[in-house]
Amino acid sequence: MLREINVAVVSLGLALGAAGCGNFLTGDKLTNDPNNPSQATPEQLFVGVQANMFSSQENSVAMTVCMWMQQCMGVGGRFVDQFAHYTIDEFSWDGNWFQTYSSGGLVDLRKIEAAERTAGDSVFLGIAKVWEAFDMGVAADLWGDVPYSETAGSNPTPALDSQASVYAAVQTLLSEAIVELGGPGAGPRGGDLVYAGDATKWIAAAHTLKARFLLHTVEGAANKALVYGAVITEATAGIPDTSGDLLAFHSSATPERNIWYQFQTTTFGQDVVAGKVLVDIMKARTDPRLPEYFGKNGGGGYGGEDANNPQPSDSISPLSGSLRMCPTSSSCGAFRQPLVTHQENELILAEAYQQTSQDANALIHLNNARGVAGLSTLVGITTATGLLDSIMVEKYVTLFENIEVWNDYRRMCRPASLIPFLQANGASPIWRNKIPGRLYYSGSEMNVNPHIPDPSTQVATNGFRNPNDTADCP
Repeated sequence: MLREINVAVVSLGLALGAAGCGNFLTGDKLTNDPNNPSQATPEQLFVGVQANMFSSQENSVAMTVCMWMQQCMGVGGRFVDQFAHYTIDEFSWDGNWFQTYSSGGLVDLRKIEAAERTAGDSVFLGIAKVWEAFDMGVAADLWGDVPYSETAGSNPTPALDSQASVYAAVQTLLSEAIVELGGPGAGPRGGDLVYAGDATKWIAAAHTLKARFLLHTVEGAANKALVYGAVITEATAGIPDTSGDLLAFHSSATPERNIWYQFQTTTFGQDVVAGKVLVDIMKARTDPRLPEYFGKNGGGGYGGEDANNPQPSDSISPLSGSLRMCPTSSSCGAFRQPLVTHQENELILAEAYQQTSQDANALIHLNNARGVAGLSTLVGITTATGLLDSIMVEKYVTLFENIEVWNDYRRMCRPASLIPFLQANGASPIWRNKIPGRLYYSGSEMNVNPHIPDPSTQVATNGFRNPNDTADCP
């Protein structure tokens, strides 16, 4: 049965990835298959890359993270319920692994970079490098040590690079991209579905990504203050306002709809519902984003499912009926999923300032982020009175449906109210009453690449955590 569930998950992940690769653009030079490198131009490949990146940030990994972080919860006894209860194996995220590396991922990004390097279009090259850094930085977040230096070439069994070396390479790549984005070239113009070729906005997003991935190295750093100082430098040059948010492109057209919306319209969709931890936090502070995130429950209010204590069904809010699912009655599926935003940038600064004993600056940036959400200004909060909790809880709420919230939890163990699915309630003892700290490597990759460790070795290594995650959360 578990095998059947996992096959369904892989199939759905691939289907969701493919669903995101519809005709985002039409017209001259965009009539060939963007996923056929033998025929596609760099512009056509780039459309496929963006669709792949959007879907990889919204499909099965994002839904898994949403459930593990109890922003969402799986119900109904089908595969989402299994994922919510950590019933996973090496075939659970096969589709996501191949999205990282194959057509629409690293392979096509390298083709675009080579073509634009030859063509002398520095702007296009820089944008492609930002996407490569995003792609591989997330891979290191999810799996730790991953193939990189030997990939996208002729080696069919690339070795694993250390997570630390991948993060370092991502920083170098983003630094190169920032320089190249200031150079000559027309860029992809209208083929850029995020910023329409605006190099200034890409530069700011690259700085925010540098800050984000630097944060992922701080837990194991010998000099945390030094890392946080670098984070402040990068985020200060990061996304300055919401007009610079890096958002996935979606519309209400069937092939261009948001993946979360597409999932909700499948027979599995109603199995992912609101999570009690997130809903309770938002209700306690009368958060105005509740109707954006969730539909109303059977009692006309908002409530969530609990991982360990099932709630009455009529008290649980669905995701359907939310403003994200249908911003207006005529734009269902058109919500542009936030991937990297000004709010995140402000909260990165807030954490970095708080962790370097600069509480006044931290509170300024926390309030900047709260202001975007329409929340009141906080006053008088210091490290001694829960400033870090306020920052991390704000980020937890803000990053709804974003993979990054898992990185924050693994680093800072907030929110404290998040309790793993427990062994006493049916969780496998291999999880030690902890939320899983990483993803299994792709089973399909393991079957052909001897460098991929077997699942039992993965579970036995560092508490099934990645190298940058040096300690369990309580």
